[in-house]
Amino acid sequence: MLKSRLIVSLLGLTGALLAGACKDPNQNDFISPVVADTLTAFAITGTSPSFPAAYYAAARAVTRADGNFNFDVAFDIDAARNVVIYPQRLVGVPLNGPKPVGLQRISAPFDSLTRAPTSGYVFDSLFVVSPGQGLVMQVQSAVDCQLFFSTLQYTKFVVDSVDPARRAVYFRAVHDPNCGYRSLVAGAVPKN
Repeated sequence: MLKSRLIVSLLGLTGALLAGACKDPNQNDFISPVVADTLTAFAITGTSPSFPAAYYAAARAVTRADGNFNFDVAFDIDAARNVVIYPQRLVGVPLNGPKPVGLQRISAPFDSLTRAPTSGYVFDSLFVVSPGQGLVMQVQSAVDCQLFFSTLQYTKFVVDSVDPARRAVYFRAVHDPNCGYRSLVAGAVPKN
């Protein structure tokens, strides 16, 4: 009796595993909604090194631009009160190598960009933007994308305003936390 129950249980488990194996391999039950944040970063120059002068999209956080290199881009403010965006590699190179960070300007209104472009990113170059101008970012990170087939993540961000006296940059960001997915619609669960 115990042996037949064990056989029935094993057959049931095998059937469940086979049914799961027949699912669409591109269907992932771990897809998260696209997230939006309003953030404040400080200029990398003219402020204390303890101030958060960088942005790490996968963590949805402003961070310090220090030797831990836990960031994608760092911010500065030039003499004309424009914001200068530096990809990680231009700030310094970690021992295990820099993470490729590509940027490109958003030529349309910020909210109208609903999907990250597949090409056109400029790597290892700084960008100068004024309030109201935005960038879309492609970051390649095997660390943040360990459970996905792709190592690419996409984010768009726009500078809302600058406070030169405080050396502060106020910006909004929309980040797709799902590696390989390019949706940039806040709150939406991406399909591809």
